[in-house]
Amino acid sequence: MRRLPALAFTCLLAATLGAHADSTAKVDQTGDSNTASIEQSGPLNEALVRQNGTGNSGSIYQADTAESNQGSVVQLGSGNEASIYQAPDSHFATASVYQQGNDNRAEVQQTWYANDLLLSSVGDGNFISASQSGLAQAEAYQVGNDNSVTLTQDGIYHGTRTTIYQVGDENIASVAQGDAGFIQLAQNGNQNTARIDQNALFGEVVFNQTGDGNLLTVAQNGRGQAFRGSSTGNDNSVELVQEFEGHQASVVQIGNDNLADIRQTGEYSEARISQVGDANSAYINQAAATVSAFIQQTGSGNLATINQQ
Repeated sequence: MRRLPALAFTCLLAATLGAHADSTAKVDQTGDSNTASIEQSGPLNEALVRQNGTGNSGSIYQADTAESNQGSVVQLGSGNEASIYQAPDSHFATASVYQQGNDNRAEVQQTWYANDLLLSSVGDGNFISASQSGLAQAEAYQVGNDNSVTLTQDGIYHGTRTTIYQVGDENIASVAQGDAGFIQLAQNGNQNTARIDQNALFGEVVFNQTGDGNLLTVAQNGRGQAFRGSSTGNDNSVELVQEFEGHQASVVQIGNDNLADIRQTGEYSEARISQVGDANSAYINQAAATVSAFIQQTGSGNLATINQQ
């Protein structure tokens, strides 16, 4: 299994533009059949498209009263596509896209104020789509082939932050994040899937998937929710639903074909599941306030259920 290296992000740094410019734009192309377009308006914009290879396409749009925005696209290989759109009223936004390999695609949309985005793909057939709507920070790193990241952030009042790592092939991450949230997701292996929907004010999700075919589904709504955990092995499944306020949850899985399901709909409850072995199933359902539950399974084929109303 591949490890996440200290990526060739020096290429991204080399592409970083100066701190102050006056609507400066630069296109640097080496190879055949590459296309690039840049459109800017307003003061102190900066943009760079650098392409080395064949059949790459890069575009940057900074307009509609754009001010002090920076965008850069660096593509090495063939058939890569990248676009950065910053408008309307997009002020002080920064977006950097780095793609190395073939047939990678990145789509960026930033609106409102002070968005910050860093995307990097090394491999073939990777896809990243990122949409930010104010005071949003995100980083996404892909090493491998046919990985996919779809990211939506709205940090309009308090700010929000997401970091996603994918190392391997055919991993999928889909993240929708509301205001004042923090998400960190790492996928190391193949065909892992994570779907995170976080509308909880001051919510937090930190999760690692290591192995193949693992599934994570998270839905957090309300205020002050937190979830941490990991799946290590193959074909493990985690599903979490937390609503209203102040819930805490954790899941740790080591083995194969384990299932963990937590649903908390009261207030200020805590749930923890630990599974070591294969084909274990654990369910926690808590609808009361300030209750707690803990399930620990070691071995194979165990079943446990806790219901607290």
